[in-house]
Amino acid sequence: MEREDRLAEIYRAHASDGLRLAYVLTGNREAAEDITQEAFVRIGRKLFGLRDLNHARSYLFRTIINLSRGRGRRLASERSALARLPAPETPLIPDVGQRDEIWTALLALPPRQRAALYLRYYLDHTEAQAAEALDCSSTALKSLVFRALTALRTSLQGDES
Repeated sequence: MEREDRLAEIYRAHASDGLRLAYVLTGNREAAEDITQEAFVRIGRKLFGLRDLNHARSYLFRTIINLSRGRGRRLASERSALARLPAPETPLIPDVGQRDEIWTALLALPPRQRAALYLRYYLDHTEAQAAEALDCSSTALKSLVFRALTALRTSLQGDES
């Protein structure tokens, strides 16, 4: 009998029981499927070393048990490592009011100043790239950015002079 035929026969005879065993051991359907498939891969490697196909069932179950235990040890190790990590900082909750205030101030800027800020700070263009996109010199771009930032600071600080 060829290797593939023997493996197919073992699979038909024991796959569902192996899957159930793996599920009972892991409590997770996807992990049980992965473990069962890995166990069959390992059986496939040792197929001709098995004297009796009845031993295949025992070998399969033993392999599933060992793979499940290994998975459990890895998960415990990962949990332990995660527990030793410092607690993450609480994320900054964006202030919606402040965001709206900034957006309103941005919309009050002339379009070229808004475009200059967008190109330089949002898209992170170099001065040369931003100047080319706005069809102006680098000096003019610097002036646009400076005036835009000054207007934003003034607007956001409430010093509307």
